[in-house]
Amino acid sequence: MFSSKSVNYFIVSALLTTTSLVLMAIDAEPNGFGLLTLWVAPPILLIGLALPIPGILAIDRSVRIWPRLSWKNLFALASFLIAFGIYIYTLEPTASLWDCSEFIASSYKLQVPHTPGTPLSLLFGRIFSMLAPDVIYVAWMVNVMSAFFSALSVVLVFFIIYHFGEKIFIGNGAWPKIILTGGAFTGSLCLAFSDTFWFSAVEAETYGGACFVLLLLLWMILKGAEAEEPFRSRMFILIAYVSGLGYCIHPMCLLVLPALPFAWYVKTTKIKSIVTSLLFGMLVVFLINRFVAIGIFDLAFVFDLVAVNTLHLPFYSGVIILLVMAIAIVYFLLRKFPKYKLYSWAIVFLVLGFTPYVMLFVRSNQNPPIDETNPENLYQIKAYFNRDSYGSSPLVFGPYFDARIDDVTPRGKAYYKDAAAYKIGGTKVDYQYESSRVTILPRIYSRDDNHILAYREWLGLSANEKPDFGDNLKFMFTYQLGHMYLRYFMWNFVGRESDVQNSAWLKPWDRLSEGSSERSRNQYWMIPLLIGVFGAMLQYWNDRRSFIVNGIFFLFTGIVLAFYLNSPPIEPRERDYIYVGSYIAYCIWIGLGVIAVCMTLLRYKLQLPAMIFALALPLWIFYQNFDDHNRAGRTFQIDYARAVLNNCAPNAVLFTGGDNDTFPLWYLQEVEGFRTDVRVVVLSYFNTDWYIDQLRRPYYNSAPLNFTLTQKDYRQYGKNDVLYLDEQVKQGIDVHQYLKLIKEEHVALRRQANDGDYYHILPSRILKLTYKQDPTQTLSFAVPGNFLEKNALTILDLIASNDWQRPFYFNFTSMNTLSMDIKPYLVQEGLIYRLTPQRSTGDLAVNTAVSYQNLVEKADFTNLADPTVNFNYEEYYSRMIVPLRQSFNALAAACLKEGNEPLAEKVLNASIEKLHYPHLPPSFTDLHTAQMLLAIGQEEKAKLLSTSTFDYYYNQVSQQMKRDEHPDNFDLYALRQSTALLTNLGESSYVSKFSLLGL
Repeated sequence: MFSSKSVNYFIVSALLTTTSLVLMAIDAEPNGFGLLTLWVAPPILLIGLALPIPGILAIDRSVRIWPRLSWKNLFALASFLIAFGIYIYTLEPTASLWDCSEFIASSYKLQVPHTPGTPLSLLFGRIFSMLAPDVIYVAWMVNVMSAFFSALSVVLVFFIIYHFGEKIFIGNGAWPKIILTGGAFTGSLCLAFSDTFWFSAVEAETYGGACFVLLLLLWMILKGAEAEEPFRSRMFILIAYVSGLGYCIHPMCLLVLPALPFAWYVKTTKIKSIVTSLLFGMLVVFLINRFVAIGIFDLAFVFDLVAVNTLHLPFYSGVIILLVMAIAIVYFLLRKFPKYKLYSWAIVFLVLGFTPYVMLFVRSNQNPPIDETNPENLYQIKAYFNRDSYGSSPLVFGPYFDARIDDVTPRGKAYYKDAAAYKIGGTKVDYQYESSRVTILPRIYSRDDNHILAYREWLGLSANEKPDFGDNLKFMFTYQLGHMYLRYFMWNFVGRESDVQNSAWLKPWDRLSEGSSERSRNQYWMIPLLIGVFGAMLQYWNDRRSFIVNGIFFLFTGIVLAFYLNSPPIEPRERDYIYVGSYIAYCIWIGLGVIAVCMTLLRYKLQLPAMIFALALPLWIFYQNFDDHNRAGRTFQIDYARAVLNNCAPNAVLFTGGDNDTFPLWYLQEVEGFRTDVRVVVLSYFNTDWYIDQLRRPYYNSAPLNFTLTQKDYRQYGKNDVLYLDEQVKQGIDVHQYLKLIKEEHVALRRQANDGDYYHILPSRILKLTYKQDPTQTLSFAVPGNFLEKNALTILDLIASNDWQRPFYFNFTSMNTLSMDIKPYLVQEGLIYRLTPQRSTGDLAVNTAVSYQNLVEKADFTNLADPTVNFNYEEYYSRMIVPLRQSFNALAAACLKEGNEPLAEKVLNASIEKLHYPHLPPSFTDLHTAQMLLAIGQEEKAKLLSTSTFDYYYNQVSQQMKRDEHPDNFDLYALRQSTALLTNLGESSYVSKFSLLGL
C-alpha cells in the first residue's frame, strides 16, 4: 500500500521521534531542565510527528503544495490576517487565570499538567516559547500560539462554507462567485469575533489548537468522501493518524468522527441509514477513547504485572511482550486479510498518533516540579488516563442524591511500583445504593451538600421531598441542556446579559449596553441566530447530505456532549468553552445563510445592499464584543500573584486551595523564576500520595519538607485516606503521639471494613500540639465534622515535623476548606494568613505592621488604574478586586481597634487611591470603607464612596424591576445600607429616591 518513498518517511519519523525521546531521557540536568530536553528535542520530536503525513499521502516534489492565486484564496488569507491581527491586538500580555498559567508553566519546561495532559499542545507551546527573547515574554508567545491556531481555524471554516456553498449555489458570471466568497468570508469572521471563540483565542489554552484539528478532520472527511482511490484510502489513514494526534491536543477532537461513517459510506438520507451510521460513529469514538487512549495502558499494565510479579522479569518486560504481540497480530492481519489492510493500517497509525504521551512518561520520570498524578510508571499512567484524581459521574444507571448507601463492595486493587515488583496499596471500592433510589439516566446524583441544595432549588423540592424520574428529566432539560448549553449557545448568536456568573442571554427587545460598566452586555438582536437558521434550512432543502454531516458535527459537539458530561448543579465558572465545536458548526450555517440572503438580493439587482449586509453582520458582532474581549494591557492577575508570593517570609510554605490561587504562582516560579524559595502546596492535591511524595524533594531554592509519616502511611487507598471520628478521648490527643500511633499501625486505631481491609480512626475531636519553644503554649485544633481528610492530617504532620523552622501560610480558600478549625491560630499579613502558636479570639488577628508593608508599600496594583483595561466581573471584580478591598478594610479596622488612627487613615486613603477608580464598580465592601472614613472624620470621602455605591445598586435594582424580576436580595440590602449611611451623612434626598422604587 505504501511506496518505498513513503516507507522512508516512516523510518525517518521513527528515528527522529525515538531520538528526541532518548535525548529527553538522558538529560542530566536536574528535573531534565537542560539543553537536550528544552531546546534540542522539541523541534526534532515535532518534525518526527509530522513526517508520517507526507508519507501517508505519498507527497513528492511533483505535488503542488502552495495554493493557486484566486479570489477565494485571497479572501481566505484575508480572513486569517484579520482574525490573527485582531487576536494579537487584543491578546493577554501575560498569563491568564484558570488553567492558562498552568499550561504556560508546563509548556515552558515540558512539565506534566493535569489530565488529560494534552502533550502535543505542550510541545507546540514549548516551540512558541522558544521564540520569546526573555522570560517575561514567554506567556505572550504561548498566547500567540492560541491566536495562531484560532486564526487557522477561521480559515478552515472559510473553506468549509465555500465547499458547502458550491454545492447549493450554482450560477454564471462573476457575482455568484463573489457572493459565495463573501458569504464564506462573513461566516468565518462571525466565528472569529463570536463570544466564546474569541475568548479562547487570546489566552494560552488548548482550545485554539483543538478547534483547528477538529476542523481539519472535518475538512479531510469532506474532501476524502469525494476523492477517488488511492487518495481516498490514504486520506482515511491520515484521518486516523490525525485523530490520534488530535487527542494529544485535546480529546474533544474526536467529536467530529461520528460524521465520517455517514459522509463516506451512506448513500441515502433515510432515517434508518442515518441512525445506523451515527451509532457506528459513536462506537468508533467510544472505542478510541476507551480501548486506545485508556485500554492500551490498562493492557500494558496487566501484561507487566504478570511479567514482573509472576514471571519475575524486569519492569516493562510486559510492554515489550505486548509490543511484539501487537506487531505479530498486525503482520498476520495484513498477510491473511489483505482486503482489510486499509483498516489495519488505520488502527496502526491511530495508535502511533498517541506517541506524544510517551513524552509525558519520560518527563515524569525526571520528577519536574509540576508532575500531576506522577505518570512515571504503567500503573500511574493508567491512573492518569482514567482521571483517577477526579470524580466521575454516572451516565446510564445511578442513584438519586438522596439514595442510601446499602453496601460498599471492592472494585479492584490499587498498586504501586516497588523496587522489584508491583505491590498492592489498597482496595478501590464501589458504593451500592438502595435499589428503590436508583434510576436510568441519572442526572441528580451528587451527594455533595451544596449540590443537593442546588438540586432542590432548581427543581422546587422542599427539604425532605424525594425526587422522582420526572425531576430527573426536568433537571436534564432545564439545567444541563438549557442552562449549561442552550444559554451559552444564545450568548454567541443572540446576546449576552453580562459576565456575572449564571447571567442570562438577551432577548432582541432588551436594551443595548450603557457605558464601560456594561462592557460584557452584548446585543446581536438575534440576527446571527436567524441567519444561521435560514442557512441550515436552505442546506437541508438543497444539499441534505451536507446538512446531515454538519448537523452531526453540531449535535455531537453540543447537545450530545452536554448530555454526556452530566454536569453537577454548581460549577466554579462558566463552561461555554466546552461546546465551542457546536458554535463553529453554526457559524458554517451562518455563512450559508449570508450567501442565501445575498443571492436573493442579487436577483433583484441589489448588489450594494448585499455587500453591505455581508460586511455589517461580522462588524456588528465585532463592535459588540471588542470591549469585553480586549485583554490588552491586563496584568493585574500576575501582579496580584506576585504580591501573594512577596507576602511570604523566606522559605515559606504557602497552602492554596484552587486553580486561580495556585496556577499564577506556578507561572511566576516556573517561568519568571520569582520567589522559588516559597513552596506552594495545593490543598486539593494533598489528598494524593504522589503529591505528598513530591514535597519530600527539593525544588529550586526550596528545601524538601519534613514528614513524620512515611510514604507507606500516605499511600492512596490505604489506611489513612479518611480518618473517621470515633470519639474515645474527650480531652484531646497530642499530634505527635497520634502520628506515632498511625506510623506503628497501632491496634487502638485500627478498624476493619466490610471488605476485610483495615483503616485508621480519629479517636478525638481535639488535636493538640505543644509549641516546643514555649511548652506553656499548646495549639488546639478542633475537627468540626465526623472525619479528618488526608490533607488535614498531612498539614498536622508538616506543622509537627518541621518544628516551626519554616513559616506556614494559608490563603483565604485553603483556610476555609480545611476539615479542621485552624483559624484561631492564623494572623493576617496582607493577602495571606500566617500560622502562629498564639490563639486569638473573635475575628481573625491582623499583624498591622506587616500587613501595611505588604498591602500598601510592597504590592503593585497600578494596573487597576487604567480605564482602558477590561477587568471582567466573574474572574476579576468578584474574586479578586472585592476581596482585595476587604483585605484593606480588615487592616484599617484592626488599626482602629488598636487605637492607631493615623495608620488607619493611611490605609483607607491608600485603598481609595489604589482600588476605588471610577471605572471599577463599587461593592458592598465600599460601605465598610465609608463607615471607617466617617469614623476618622473623612466625611467628604465617605459621602463620595457612599454615593457611588448607592447609584450603582440603585441602577442594578431599577433594571431588575424593569424586567419584572424580583430585586436581588444582596443588591437590595446594599442599596438600603448605602441609603442609611448617606442619611447619617445628612443626605436625606436619597431616602426619597429610594422610596420611588416602591419597595
